[in-house]
This record gives sequence, C-alpha cells and structure tokens, in this order.
Amino acid sequence: MSYNAFKKYEVKAENLEDFLEKYTKRGRNKERGEEYVEARIKSHSEDLSKYGYTFITHHDSITGETVSYYGNNKEE
Repeated sequence: MSYNAFKKYEVKAENLEDFLEKYTKRGRNKERGEEYVEARIKSHSEDLSKYGYTFITHHDSITGETVSYYGNNKEE
C-alpha cells in the first residue's frame, strides 16, 4: 500500500497508544488482557515504522469506519 492510501481516514491522537485506546471498540482492546494490548501495540508500532502509518478496520473501530494514524512526525 502506498503511504497516502489511508490518508482520507486519518485521525489525530497524542501517540500510538492513545490512537488504539480512543478508536478501538471497548471489547476489542483492554478487555482482552494486558498481553493482548501489548501485542497490538507492538504490531501497530511495527506497521507505523515500516509503512509510516497504521490503521484500524471498520470492524474494530469505535467509529464504525476505518481510521488511520500517521504518527506525530508525518511526511507531507
């Protein structure tokens, strides 16, 4: 996927953990336990490092729509 592929879904967050906490449906994050949360943070962090963004699908997003996060040091 290109860097700009998910730009139209971009939302703002303080950091990656804030993004995941704010935009993930409640039953699909902390309620699954600390080990699960840590694995999600690691996975999304790897995507952010590798691709420059990460995203949550509409199935897991509290908004019901796909949301993406490009970090705080975005390319323009």
